[in-house]
This record gives sequence, C-alpha cells and structure tokens, in this order.
Amino acid sequence: MPDIKLIQCQDALVAGPSKTITSKTEKQWNVRVSPSVNRSRNPIRETLASITANTPSSSKAPINLGLGDPTYYPLHSPPPAAIAAVEKAVLDGKSNGYLNGVGSSEARQAVVDYHMRWDQVQYSIDDVVLTHGVGQGLDLIFSVMIPPASVERSNILLPRPGFAQYTALLANLDAEVRYYDCLEENDWEVDVDMLNSLCDEETRAILINNPSNPCGSNYSREALQGILEIAEKHKIPIIADEIYGHMTWSSPFVPLASLSTSVPIITLSGLSKRFLVPGWRFGWICLHDPLGVASSLKKGIQCWGNRFMGPNSLIQAALPTILATEPEWYDQVLSKIEVLAKIVHKGVSDAPGLSATFPSGAMYSFVKIEEGAFPALQDDVAFATALYNEQAVFVLPGMCFGMPGYFRVVLGTPADVMLDVIERLQEFCQKHGDL
Repeated sequence: MPDIKLIQCQDALVAGPSKTITSKTEKQWNVRVSPSVNRSRNPIRETLASITANTPSSSKAPINLGLGDPTYYPLHSPPPAAIAAVEKAVLDGKSNGYLNGVGSSEARQAVVDYHMRWDQVQYSIDDVVLTHGVGQGLDLIFSVMIPPASVERSNILLPRPGFAQYTALLANLDAEVRYYDCLEENDWEVDVDMLNSLCDEETRAILINNPSNPCGSNYSREALQGILEIAEKHKIPIIADEIYGHMTWSSPFVPLASLSTSVPIITLSGLSKRFLVPGWRFGWICLHDPLGVASSLKKGIQCWGNRFMGPNSLIQAALPTILATEPEWYDQVLSKIEVLAKIVHKGVSDAPGLSATFPSGAMYSFVKIEEGAFPALQDDVAFATALYNEQAVFVLPGMCFGMPGYFRVVLGTPADVMLDVIERLQEFCQKHGDL
C-alpha cells in the first residue's frame, strides 16, 4: 500500500524524508456580498421592525398605521367581479402556462383600454409592459435607463419627501441621486425652480410621484405643466409613478401623459392600491412618446421585460374584467378614505404640537411635529417609538421619506379605529407637550 502522506504532500517527495513536512495554508471560505446590499436596505421595513421590536407598555390594542397596505384591516373588499374573474381563471385551467415576457396581448390591451377610459391617453399594446407590481416596474426602468459609470456618468432626480424604495432600487446602479423639494406651503407641490437648477446634460430622468406617497398631495394641472416645461427645456424624460392615480377626492387627478405633447412619459401603475390587492403583485409600464424620440427606450423596456416570464398568468387572464370595474365601486372606496382624511386632519389640528395640510390624494396624511413642541423627544423616530410604546399606535417617522420632523399616517382603517387613534394621539401630545 503506498504511503498516503507522500502521495498527498508533493513537498515531502521533493525534499526527502530528512526534511520537516509543513502543511500548506488552508484556504478559507470567503463568501461576500456586494456593497450595494447595505445601500439597498428598505428603511420602512427596518424602522417598523426597530420600533415594534418590544411589546408596548400600553394595554391598548395595537394599531398599525405604518404600512400602506389597504388590506390590513381591511379598508374595503376588492371588486367582486375581480375575485370572480380570478376564480374563473383558476378553475378553467387555461391560464397555467408561460406567457410572453412583456405580457399577453389580451392583458396589455386591457391596460390600453383602461388608460383610454380613465386618462384619455391612447397607447398601443407595444407601449405596454406588464410587471410584478410597480416596484419591479421601477427596477426595470432604472436598469434600462441608467448606464454603468464606466460608460457614462448619469444622475436622476427624485422627490423629497419621497418613497424610500426609489433610493433602495437605485443603490446597485451608478447614477447620482439628486433630490428636489416638494413644498408643504404649496400643498406639497414641486419646487420647479429647484427642479430646473438640478437638471444638466447627465440627467437621465425626472421621477414624479402623483398622487404622492407620503404627502397625500394631488398636483394641479398648472403644477404638472410647470414640470413638463422644465423637462421640455432640458429634453429629459419623466418617470410618472401614478400607482395612486385617480385616488383623489378634493379635485380630479390629472395624468401627466395626458398633458405632454413632446416629453416622453413613462407611466407606472397597477392593481395594488386602487384595486386594494397589493399582494397580487401586478403592475405595468406605459410609454407615451408623442414625438417618437424614445424608440430605444421602448425597445429596452421590452427587452428587459423578457428577462422574466411576465407577472402572474392567472391575474393576466382576469385583467380585462378587473380593469373594467365600474366607477361606483371606486367611489365607495374614495368616500371612506376621504372620511379618514377629515378625521385625521381635524384631530391633528386639535393636537398640541402637530400640524398637517389636508391630504387630497393617495391614502396618507403627512404630519409635522412642530420644532421644540416635545422637549423630551429629540426627533421623529423618538416620537414614533414613544407613541408606540405608550399608546400602541405605530406611525412611520419622516426620516423614512427623507424628511425628518414629520410622520406618516396611513388612511386605511375603519373610521372608528381612526377615531381611537386620534384620541390616543392627542393624549400623547398633551402628556409630552411643552405647555
């Protein structure tokens, strides 16, 4: 039998038996992740976990106003016809296979019909790509539009305050993120002078979120036209996150694409919010390109869409029925959100140390913590943490949206639950206020 040590150790064979045998340094595991992982953290989820890690000292029932999930309580049942259409797709067994990566022709045509019906914007099915919710739609758009820094420097303009997922999705790309302000004194509409000053030759896109998360604002036609003028001047396309489109009550929603006669508009929408089914993870991208200057972008979106096999085939089959939901159902939902908006606005107005503009869209109220009003609570995170501990009410601090000194309230509970929230909030403010 051969000497196993001599066979395994080549050094020993060369050196001979009189030499000391030394083992080679053993190779260690070196499993690493990209640095972009840390930059991609979602502050909303992390803040929720941090604040709710401990059980509240209060004996009151916990009320979660942190996540924008209209099914949590729930606010309202989804459209009955939508449920029936999904059930039919499951039972008939004809919608279980792969589809075109950008979506089936029938589902994309349903999106075309929906936007013509509600927005008066004409798309062809080639302008539409279906996605796994607006989140994946944003990821697709960012990936297509932003080049590696080794090829070309670029920047993208985002709103402040704004949805945290934008920054998280951009973290693994090479674009510089520039923030333009939305002004509370102007009902959270865009500071167009600042927007104009941030644009340059390296700006790849301006992102607009209307109606707004977290502000609950609904931009006027004049405000949107001002944004379009800036985009036209600098020849920059606009990404329009309109997932809350038509979820307004004080004034009608104006789709950005309906106003543009030159600027390419990439509109993102979906079922999550307006149809109250966020877990279905179904969204879409529509490209409005009046002058035909964004053909490469259109091809890129279609190419990227085919990296996956499209969103859920069952929902695609049911989509024509879902998107044909009658206006009366939407009216019922909006009337409930408007009631909640009024409850919160009055309650906040009567609470010492707090203020808020009246929300007119989406499903949020963004509340300001007056500076110095609560001496023992150093910032919005401390405020939210103490509110949860003492009153078992969870709200998201403004820092999650790039706006410290505020907190966001989700308008998604039954009215009696929100009245309870206001009572607890006012009690909390009276206790901690600098009276």
